[in-house]
Amino acid sequence: MNIRVATESDLDKITEIYKECFPNERHHHKWIRACYQSYPRGIYYVIESENIVVGYILWCIKNGFRDAIIAELEQLAVHPRYAGIGYGKNLIKISYEMYKHTISEFGFSVGAVLVTTSEGNHAENLYKSTLGVENSALIKNYGSGNELILYKKF
Repeated sequence: MNIRVATESDLDKITEIYKECFPNERHHHKWIRACYQSYPRGIYYVIESENIVVGYILWCIKNGFRDAIIAELEQLAVHPRYAGIGYGKNLIKISYEMYKHTISEFGFSVGAVLVTTSEGNHAENLYKSTLGVENSALIKNYGSGNELILYKKF
């Protein structure tokens, strides 16, 4: 298992995983490319198994370039063939530390963490256990259901 900052050559594989995990979205490659080009506001990390990208995570600055930013885990996906064996958990934990280091080079620190997920999504407990976030709000009828906002301020 290897976790690293994504490069432009990873975008096709990230797009493939995105399509597999979020089939209702449209223009997958355009979205991935736009997020990739938002650096340093958004930073992709990938997780590899035997030199194959099996998942990715996108960390974003939510509230602008400030001394203490809100770090948003905007998207996490592990290809279904590799799900359920700890890749997501490791990707969150390790990439979060890498992300904090990277933004510190720009003079920022993490003042809070924000994650949104569909209510009842199995990832909710993963986010709570890895990031220490707690239920903060619920947006009813968001997309295909209710969206849960998880948040932790430091």
